[in-house]
Amino acid sequence: MAHKIYENFVLENKLEDLLTTHINMNQFATADNSLQGEPGMIKKIHQYTASGEVEDLAMGDGNTKDIEVSFTEKEYKVGTTQGRFAYYDEQEMTDPQVVDTGLYGLSTKMTNDLTKKIVAEFDKGTLTFDASITGLTFDAVVDAIAKFPGELTDQEGLFLLINRQDLAKLRKSCKDELKYVEDFIRTGYVGTLCGVPIYVSDAVPANKAYLATRAAVTIFTKKGNETEQERDPNTRKNTVYARKVMLVALTDATKLVVIKTGTTA
Repeated sequence: MAHKIYENFVLENKLEDLLTTHINMNQFATADNSLQGEPGMIKKIHQYTASGEVEDLAMGDGNTKDIEVSFTEKEYKVGTTQGRFAYYDEQEMTDPQVVDTGLYGLSTKMTNDLTKKIVAEFDKGTLTFDASITGLTFDAVVDAIAKFPGELTDQEGLFLLINRQDLAKLRKSCKDELKYVEDFIRTGYVGTLCGVPIYVSDAVPANKAYLATRAAVTIFTKKGNETEQERDPNTRKNTVYARKVMLVALTDATKLVVIKTGTTA
């Protein structure tokens, strides 16, 4: 059996195909490629908030209060995420599944790493709703939606990310109010509640849920998915690398509500 050498573009396509078998966390964040044209590995993020009140005025009176805009600046460092898979010619000749399984594992770990970073940014949300007493119920989701600024109360673009253990509680509490779909196994999409699509991921910590839009978190990419391979002809060792240079940041905290669904031990 001749040794199978993959072209880099074949490896890249193969990894991308494998990634589609997992929940695509990119759908929960905004992709931004602006870093590709910028020098440096530091990105400063400004998170803006507006405060103040409007006032009812009598004739001749003026405002005594202003609407004020403030921001907090957070500095993020662009990082390189890389995975490596090595195998020998003899391993592939003995079992052809070695390469496919190794590439699957490589893509899975890359996916899990991105998922972990996105969830970590969701966890930094400043808008919160405490449902630890009632649990994740229809009313809790409705009240959490009301936490958003006015323009988001129409639910446009909202999604709900929950942990697997909260899914059972949600099904029991909502009963017929939860509209199911058939595509859960492949996509993690359970159904809708109050018109909000619900997704389940084990990456979401227990006793928490995230109600958000894609605008809350941004994936800044310095260099997109990249694959590389090398071969040592003397030892017949083949090494495949997959890497991405990027950072994940919470860029709009007004588009995210963190729901506390239970008591954290």
